[in-house]
Amino acid sequence: MTLATPQATLEVVKKFGLRLEKSLGQHFLIDQNILNKIVSSAYLSKSDVVVEIGPGIGTLTQSLAQRAGRVIAIELDRKLKPVLEYTLAGYDNVSVIFTDALSANLRHFPERLPIPNKLVSNLPYQIATPLLATYLDNFSELSLYVIMVQKEVADRIIAKPSTSEYGSFSVKVQFYCDVERVANISRNVFIPPPEVNSAIVRMKRLPEPRVHVLNRDFFFKVVKAAFWQRRKTIRNALLGSPELKINAERVGSALISCKIDSSRRGETLSIDEFSCLANALW
Repeated sequence: MTLATPQATLEVVKKFGLRLEKSLGQHFLIDQNILNKIVSSAYLSKSDVVVEIGPGIGTLTQSLAQRAGRVIAIELDRKLKPVLEYTLAGYDNVSVIFTDALSANLRHFPERLPIPNKLVSNLPYQIATPLLATYLDNFSELSLYVIMVQKEVADRIIAKPSTSEYGSFSVKVQFYCDVERVANISRNVFIPPPEVNSAIVRMKRLPEPRVHVLNRDFFFKVVKAAFWQRRKTIRNALLGSPELKINAERVGSALISCKIDSSRRGETLSIDEFSCLANALW
């Protein structure tokens, strides 16, 4: 059964009387070419254990199961249980876990499932940013992410300093990964079509974080403070941060040490400058 067509998807929707939940980001892919692009970008082999977030009716799940050794799909909507039992009936290397992906522990799945080494997913738009931030911080075993996300999120992932898309999330992702946009995707390849276009992004985790920091949590607090009020200078942004609680002398000394002009805005700082500044403040 090939699900990545309008006819096949609508047949499954009708068969099970599905009411698609916009609140859960349920938009089903109906383009086989896009599906192939996602899967081929993940360089899968039978040695890979893939985690997929939000399998929906199993369209991407089927293709992953054909390439990977094991697929673990995490789905929040239990109403999809009979659907996935039907569409994935022929795949004995797929396990579906009904839980909240944001709180799931990839190291402690039920049934003693193996720890995944890749994440390949059409991520539900509503959770894409917090999920990626959480997984990057907590699951170093994931060496590769191939994700379809809202184009705006993709723009933020790959953004460079001094652009409007560059922010704390950009720094977070690039601290851990090399990133690239694989393709931009039209909203018209989904049923129902979302209100925005999408993009496929590949994130390859670095063996070590991109920069050396003395304290990772403090580094991210400094980054967050710099973007908290984008129009403020880096000096005033750091001084105004309720999380950092540092005085003017300490901020001034750190800026001088890192040769950063105090009148610059946080959005102009590179990840190397952020690491220097965080280490000096620490």
